[in-house]
Amino acid sequence: MRRKLFLFDIDGTLISPGPVSRKTLDGVMTNLFGRSPDLQYEDVAGSTDPIIVKTGLKRIGVKDGELNECVKKVLIEYEHRLPEVFNNSNEPFAYEDAGDLLVQVVELGHAVGVLSGNMQAAAEVKLAKFDLLQKFPFGIYADETDDRSAMPMIARERAWNVYHEAFRLTDMIIIGDTAADAKASSDNGCSSIIVCRREEMKAKAKAAGATLIVSTLTDVDLKTFLH
Repeated sequence: MRRKLFLFDIDGTLISPGPVSRKTLDGVMTNLFGRSPDLQYEDVAGSTDPIIVKTGLKRIGVKDGELNECVKKVLIEYEHRLPEVFNNSNEPFAYEDAGDLLVQVVELGHAVGVLSGNMQAAAEVKLAKFDLLQKFPFGIYADETDDRSAMPMIARERAWNVYHEAFRLTDMIIIGDTAADAKASSDNGCSSIIVCRREEMKAKAKAAGATLIVSTLTDVDLKTFLH
């Protein structure tokens, strides 16, 4: 049996950030530009931090020519504010089913990494709060690309550096919670496990080519992916 590489998403998969990170981003844009983009769950689910910020800035009227510079300003301030806000909030929590699945994967001797739309600094704050950061030897974040579908190839290269092992794309499994995670995997010939913690997400995940759709990661039989 060949070793597999399991790539875990963060928000909605490993943890629930609650509204904390979304509201922090919204607050930063409000403070810097005087208007709230009123970011909703639908604006952030499955997206990457730079795209979320672009969406918000366009909504409040920032012009295309100013967009890139304004995105940088927002992300710098967001990364500055998030640690205190996130660590002092009791709204975020870790999903027990994801933690259990991670333990199973590692105990079976397979490789793991993070594949997330968060900026690295934000991702590390979120993972560290629940003692998850040290469980992953590497991660791919939005600092490197704001395109989720480009992340699996970067993860493959990073895994070589960390594990000194070449993983075929077909031996990589993305564990996420949105259609964007399913699309990133199917675009690259990877497998995916999509946990739809909201029932309405299932149809979108199926349309995006999800390999397996579950309501809880407790329902995952790893044997399906280990042939």
